[in-house]
Amino acid sequence: MNPQLIYDIYAIYFVPLCALVPVYYGIKNYKFLIPSLKILLNFIVVSSLINLVNLIMISRHMHTVKLIHLYTIVEFFFITLAFSRIFSRRVRPLLYALIALFTIACTFNTFFIQNKIEYNSYTRPVGALIIVLYCMSYIIKTGTEERKWTEDSFNWINSGLLLYYASGVVMFMFNNYLLKWDTWALVIWTIIDTILLIEYILFAIGFYKCKLPTTTIQLS
Repeated sequence: MNPQLIYDIYAIYFVPLCALVPVYYGIKNYKFLIPSLKILLNFIVVSSLINLVNLIMISRHMHTVKLIHLYTIVEFFFITLAFSRIFSRRVRPLLYALIALFTIACTFNTFFIQNKIEYNSYTRPVGALIIVLYCMSYIIKTGTEERKWTEDSFNWINSGLLLYYASGVVMFMFNNYLLKWDTWALVIWTIIDTILLIEYILFAIGFYKCKLPTTTIQLS
């Protein structure tokens, strides 16, 4: 079977459908979710809708890269908003300002630097790196707690985010160059999609465990 066809089935259909697993557990345990987890549940739902639009555009042979430009803003908005509910209230205004600045930067990049049919290799790696810093900050601030790691539902969510965005920073940065080598691009994107699948699994575990109390850290 054609490797490209196998990849298309895996990346375009199978992996996005796996997002339904964390959505199921998130909705099932919705009343137990803390605000940050509710925001991330909404993020997965919105991401799934964007993937649906992506499928429709692919079926009509339309360029879909423009959706990545939009998705970059959406993912940064939701994830930053989620961490603003985890971190100290004092840093919330800074995070809100960061959302606004990043949105402006992405919009400027789309219309004046990298056009709507070119992968946004300037802004998406920056957003991914900032998300990695959020995740690391959470780990550092909760690392001294005596509580069992697996009991905190947000630890699972944070691990999924850290795994995906830490592994994706370099790939996002050099994606436009990788596209020139079809085989390597296929291999690397397969790895990234598999990591995304693992992220969905970790999200599902986090939502499944959300009946347990979750620690909210305070940044000093």
